[in-house]
Amino acid sequence: MQRFTQWLSQNIVKKTIIVVLLILVATNFWHSRYNNPDGVIEWDIKSYYAYLPAVFIYNDIALDFRQENMEKFGDLIWPVKTPTGKRVIITTMGMSVLYSPFFAIAHGVAHITNWEADGYSRPYRFALTFSTLFYLWLGMIFLAKILRRFFNDYVAAFTILAITLGTNLYYYSTYEAPMTHAYNFVLITLFIWFTIKFWDAPSLKRILVCGALAGFITLIRPTNIIVLLLFFLWDVKSWKGFQERFMYFIRRFHWVLLMAAAFVLVWVPQFAYWYSVSGKIFYFTYGYKGAGFFFDNPQIFNILLSYKKGWLVYTPLMIFALAGIFMLPKRIPGLFVPILLYKILSIYILSSWWSWWFGGGFGLRAFVDSYGMLAIPFACVVDYGFKQKDWRKYAITSVLVLLIIFNQFQTRQYHHNAIHWWWMNKEAYWETFLKLKPTQRFWEVITLPDYEAARKGIYREVKSKEALEKEKKQESDWKTKFSEESIVNWLVPQIIADNSYQDSISATLKSMETDDTLKVAKQIAKDKLKEQGVDFWDERMAMELLLKEMRANESLMKSIEEKAIDNSIPLDSQLFKDAQWLFNKERRK
Repeated sequence: MQRFTQWLSQNIVKKTIIVVLLILVATNFWHSRYNNPDGVIEWDIKSYYAYLPAVFIYNDIALDFRQENMEKFGDLIWPVKTPTGKRVIITTMGMSVLYSPFFAIAHGVAHITNWEADGYSRPYRFALTFSTLFYLWLGMIFLAKILRRFFNDYVAAFTILAITLGTNLYYYSTYEAPMTHAYNFVLITLFIWFTIKFWDAPSLKRILVCGALAGFITLIRPTNIIVLLLFFLWDVKSWKGFQERFMYFIRRFHWVLLMAAAFVLVWVPQFAYWYSVSGKIFYFTYGYKGAGFFFDNPQIFNILLSYKKGWLVYTPLMIFALAGIFMLPKRIPGLFVPILLYKILSIYILSSWWSWWFGGGFGLRAFVDSYGMLAIPFACVVDYGFKQKDWRKYAITSVLVLLIIFNQFQTRQYHHNAIHWWWMNKEAYWETFLKLKPTQRFWEVITLPDYEAARKGIYREVKSKEALEKEKKQESDWKTKFSEESIVNWLVPQIIADNSYQDSISATLKSMETDDTLKVAKQIAKDKLKEQGVDFWDERMAMELLLKEMRANESLMKSIEEKAIDNSIPLDSQLFKDAQWLFNKERRK
């Protein structure tokens, strides 16, 4: 045991990275989405990737090959039309650059095997899936370098394990690996490392590297331009420090210009492409459907804490990263200002985007990009916990481990659709809490985003397709007015069973000199129907049948029981109120 402990303590960071990679590789082989023709190259990835087959296989950046074979490529590439009438790929080309080495390998494999060399067959899907792990491996190496500047190896190792397996970075490194988030996590981590190296020994070469990296990060996701805050404010501890930093760059203004030039140089191919298809150097492709920012209506609570897609609800481990920011003034004072300002600005910008939930995805995926930066304050919490000599050490460590396990479970829930990819709510969340697969009621209580309203900065929910279909079915059961005969047939057994009618039935049987009780009861029913009218008995019959059907529905009764408790009224009273509401709603039509 002692030998094992000694072996584990040696190069523990390296061993942690290997373990994480093995888990990610195993996950990729387990889900095997690359075997599915509709897997891997899906949703936004279709646009990120489209540049590669268009340029290197079909030699057709105008995408005419798509128009010529819509049956095959119509759903694989999603271009939009520019004012000039040409087609443009909606996303920027940064991801295609990162995919390109693996695309080249896949293309070579396709040529020497039986797979079609069309850019979309299995070798290409396989290569894209595992390309993420190469970049993530690189990112973990540089994250380890950053963390070991401030913390010991045990803290660095645990932080890397937690960030990769305890957050939605795990999901975006496996199930939807070719999305932008794991790649930008790596690039921002690299940017932080080169920022540190620049301030260790400032040089023109290093500032050019930082400028090019910032340009590439922004090329993939433009809102990440705020990483420049980290560079310019790194190690600024006070207002005096800010003034000194400002004057530092004033004296070296030519460095700033050259850094800006390196930033822009990365964008030149993109500018050339946009100009060729739209006649504009800058072309906002997302504006074709009115997408934009609503800076006067940021959804800060929703993006952080809502059941719909709240970052801290679906990635609770990052609560400790945010808490760790406020430990920085004592632990690493030079990082408090840049990291705090970056995070505040990031939350504000992302919550102002019209689709603050960022479409389908596990948790708030847009925040994954910054996990390399947030790993530093997170490590502050880990370091604090490891240094305690009492119950706090075990309490903090246990909570962090439980949250890593919880993230793994929630990832499986998401994989099995027990967490909705679009629009959760409180009722849906607790309906499937700690359940691996969704219940029938889950599909009835989820609500979906009203996309058209959201593009105007109005956020409201609409019922799911399943809920609407169920409601429609329930309502359709009461649309047809009951016939007089059906009401009479329904009343007869009630009259026979009702003791108050026994004397009347007996007297009638005696006067008619017959023993046909059914005939007598039917006559009484007809008299009652004539006396009180069809509408009265129509409603009574409908309500009785509706109540009977509702009592037989276990999930519905559970919901009604919860409402009865909330409203402090008997269950039967709540049941009758709900039945009456449903009945009256249909009658008003």
